[in-house]
Amino acid sequence: MPIIVKSNLSKQLTHFLKSKLLKDELVVLPTETVYGLAGLGTNIKAAKKIFLLKKRPLKKKLIFHCSSLKMVDKFFNLDDENLILAKEFWPGPLTLVLQRKSLEIPKSLTLNNECAVRVPNNKFTLNLINKVGKPLVMPSANKFKQLSPINSEMVFQQFIETNLLIVDDGKCKVGIESTLIKISDNKLNIIRPGMVSLENVKKILPYMVISKYNKNLSFPGTSRKHYSPKKKIFLNVKNAKKKSAYINFGANKKDQFKNLSKSRNLIEAAKNLYHFIFLADNDNQYKNISIAPIPYKKIGIAINDRLRRASK
Repeated sequence: MPIIVKSNLSKQLTHFLKSKLLKDELVVLPTETVYGLAGLGTNIKAAKKIFLLKKRPLKKKLIFHCSSLKMVDKFFNLDDENLILAKEFWPGPLTLVLQRKSLEIPKSLTLNNECAVRVPNNKFTLNLINKVGKPLVMPSANKFKQLSPINSEMVFQQFIETNLLIVDDGKCKVGIESTLIKISDNKLNIIRPGMVSLENVKKILPYMVISKYNKNLSFPGTSRKHYSPKKKIFLNVKNAKKKSAYINFGANKKDQFKNLSKSRNLIEAAKNLYHFIFLADNDNQYKNISIAPIPYKKIGIAINDRLRRASK
């Protein structure tokens, strides 16, 4: 059974977690997006344990998490437009596809020598990565294709058969996975939408040619079916139906199960999304889950992306 410990910046907890990671053991860490299953990014042993525990296909690459731009630049090539975006959005919910620089990064964890990299915006996790001194590979702390966790309880339930140590830092502030971007041949490709929107990127790099879609399924979050609860999800439902947990958006409606945001705030909706689906999935009085229409703009694009994959 997993062990949950409250996050704190004590030297004792940091030293204990650092010791586990340097021994190629896994721990669960908080970020601003979702909770991550973390292992040392410079040793293939930890990565293999992550793939095995998540039941994740080996072709699905992992995201490397660093504590600073300086650490990123030590292990990966960070320059030109990637550096501009990094300075603007890191630490934060943006992942960039960068070329491997250091031979410490196992080539088998790259795709044509490229890696997905980010600096998360969580004080506890940044401090720990800094103390370890090396990047951590840290996909979402869920079983492959299942619901991403935004609190420690959601992690606990998915890995109840393990003895994982889960660092509890409360509810994630963003609540959905990071925006994933690749820049090549003077084109910017949004592989996975997230909190950092197309509009945000255009303001920083107005001269770039934007391509919204990438067919390479080796990157995180590109599986046709993903982020899925056990129960069937129905999308764009305008009113609650019998025996269906209705997750509303906007003004309260009769018989709703939960409301993502009464004020139609998309940031609030993203923060609540996975948790409310989790609660509905674990409520035995409902046979399925239905979701109100979500505007297809800004972070709403990312919300709709997650719901579309979850409903497959």
